[in-house]
Amino acid sequence: MRTVSEHPRHAPAHYTALPPCVDISGQSGGIPFPEYTGSGVPLAAHPFAPHKITSRWTLEGRCGACGSDHTLCIYLSYIGGVGTGQDMTLELVCQDCGKYTVETYLD
Repeated sequence: MRTVSEHPRHAPAHYTALPPCVDISGQSGGIPFPEYTGSGVPLAAHPFAPHKITSRWTLEGRCGACGSDHTLCIYLSYIGGVGTGQDMTLELVCQDCGKYTVETYLD
């Protein structure tokens, strides 16, 4: 599922003031799961996405508004386990049109 917005939905409002990628796993309370936010990194360079996710889903990393691949990942979360299914949410900011795209992958 993909949604486009004018403002970030998952990354904090102050995401631009953060380092490019910050591991915030476990800070939401409950069971810790991989969760990252930050001012943004290309999806292919994200410390979690390339080795954990791309073998399971095909991540486009494109803007949902203009189709550009000139995007930065500003939020990523992954929840899953053996026999429980998996889901991953990522939020991208487009460097061309400035829109935000949230992509959700469910298993």
